[in-house]
Amino acid sequence: MNRPLHNHEENIGFSTSYMDLSKDPFSDFYTYSAGRWIEEHPVPPDKSRFGSFNQLEDKNDEILREIAEASSGKRSGVERMVNDMYASFMDTKTIENLRFKPIENLMNEADQIKDLQDLNSYIQKTGKIGINLLFDFGSGEDKKDSNIYSFYLGQGGLSLPDRDYYLDKKHTKILGEFKSHIERMFLLYGLSKSEVGLYSDAVVSIETYLAKASRSQVELRDEIKNYNRVNFKEIQSKFKNIDISGFYSSLGAPKVRFLVFGQPEFFDRIEKVTDSFSLDQIKRLLKWRILSGSASALHSEVDEENFNFFGRKLLDIKKQEPRWKRAISLIKSTIGEAIGELYVKRNFSPDAKKKAEELVGDIKEIFRDRLKNLTWMSEETKGEALRKFSMLNVKIGYPKKFRDYSSIKIDKKDLFGNVVRYAEFEVKRQAHRIGKSVDKTEWLMTPAEVNAYYNPSQNELVFPAGILQPPFFDATMDAAVNYGGIGGVIAHEITHGYDDQGRLYDGKGRLKEWWTPQDSKKFQRLARRVSKFYSSLEVLPGVKVNGDLTLGENIADLGAVAIAYDALRRYLSRHDEQNTKIDGFTQAQRFYIAWAQVWKENITDSGIKLQIMVDPHSPGKIRGSIPAITHPEFKRTFKDKSKLNELPMKHINLNMW
Repeated sequence: MNRPLHNHEENIGFSTSYMDLSKDPFSDFYTYSAGRWIEEHPVPPDKSRFGSFNQLEDKNDEILREIAEASSGKRSGVERMVNDMYASFMDTKTIENLRFKPIENLMNEADQIKDLQDLNSYIQKTGKIGINLLFDFGSGEDKKDSNIYSFYLGQGGLSLPDRDYYLDKKHTKILGEFKSHIERMFLLYGLSKSEVGLYSDAVVSIETYLAKASRSQVELRDEIKNYNRVNFKEIQSKFKNIDISGFYSSLGAPKVRFLVFGQPEFFDRIEKVTDSFSLDQIKRLLKWRILSGSASALHSEVDEENFNFFGRKLLDIKKQEPRWKRAISLIKSTIGEAIGELYVKRNFSPDAKKKAEELVGDIKEIFRDRLKNLTWMSEETKGEALRKFSMLNVKIGYPKKFRDYSSIKIDKKDLFGNVVRYAEFEVKRQAHRIGKSVDKTEWLMTPAEVNAYYNPSQNELVFPAGILQPPFFDATMDAAVNYGGIGGVIAHEITHGYDDQGRLYDGKGRLKEWWTPQDSKKFQRLARRVSKFYSSLEVLPGVKVNGDLTLGENIADLGAVAIAYDALRRYLSRHDEQNTKIDGFTQAQRFYIAWAQVWKENITDSGIKLQIMVDPHSPGKIRGSIPAITHPEFKRTFKDKSKLNELPMKHINLNMW
């Protein structure tokens, strides 16, 4: 019998009861560590994967739901805003009655485009409300001068998750289903059967045209190649059909000397789109972008058809998440710091923050020592690496100052309007800061998020309160579990500062060469070894990991286990009384098992195929096993647990740090 899929009273932390002891740790460590849990937790019908991260996210979302539904008593401005945003998504009666009315004006204005001037005006108008019709845009730290914000333009304009859906013949079936989806959407909108074919043809033709000029997921990881400053005067003279300089100015952004293009060749193709397609075809694409992008905020027929393709067909998800959960997702992706502020008051104590800070300090000490003792790196580069490490900043729990959303009008009867007004707020916020000093206190994740990150442009580690809970961090558990869990996460993020992307930034967060040429070559040789090994790993018949796409995350995972293991060993040397067996397992064994259990998951075949295409992370089974079993101490640690007559002798050392 399977246990309930969403039992929030269920312990989601570390447990030896999750293990399948019929397996041998040397032949299948992942299943050995978490096999019973995997067997008893199939993918729920509203997901394409289910694992530790989902379990904790579900638990956090229940807390956020209580916050969002609380309406009794006197409410603060933040509480009212969260409550009203939630209510607007849950008010299905109003949404059903409105039908297409929320997007009527935008659709009609697209129909009225008569020339290039009208087209550019429309692109500018929709850009102000955060709609990326042909390309992506936004502001962020300038990668070569991390003290100021710059404006970035990047490839976009594709409805499907990757360019290969348009270009690779093995995806012909999905592309055909995509065309049918477009036609069904426009039939719902009220067009005739004879019209909708023109729309699907235009959308697929133009998006295929854009896909041909789009870089691959691997190419998009090249930090240097994807940073291209272009002088503003050159932009004004070069882009006449699609007015990039006019688009920038329309956002209300200050005058600047340059903009940063991620993929210049993509914008060369954008400029020629009006030569390659008729204005009517382009208008059909624009209307598709509005209709498709708004689907989840519209009535149930449209919302369900949108899910039917992007959920069922693409990811084999059987049904949508409960509406309350989707409402919480909307809040997290819009006014996320508002609900995050309320979340940390309820669910993150000063004591938890203090313990997390101690763990981070412990892991940092180990990484510094390992850095000092590296044998493959010259003293010159090592000195620069240590200098960068000494400048590392750490943020834990939540921002010092939460973002102020009070200027956004949130109306409990106007879901679409709320989304648009938030988007206007965010576009304006990002536009107005261009050329100004970077806010070093800003967070790129919300406090309730079950995640963490390293930001190379600020040389900082960030650990939201949302992840500082079981199964990642549990103050009631032994040291091995916490070092294998949150310790590994911390070490993973630290290592990102020195992976194939992070290593290109200096201590001040600038894209700047600080390696000797010889050490750079040594790093690349070691990185190629990691990439080649991971590329040999099969996750489904005929489907292998993309070692180049996942290189940075794999380097960080390998570093995570090595660093966190050393940190545990140092901790136990200070607390010898804690170095005892628990449930029949040593502290070292529990460390490796805890690491594997963090990555326990089930995932659909469709989900794993999409992950291999677009995700820079390896699948959970790979992450939970490879960094553990390739660690030098693994074989000795599990020798007494093996059922094999002869232990595997060969050890592959992949870790670079």
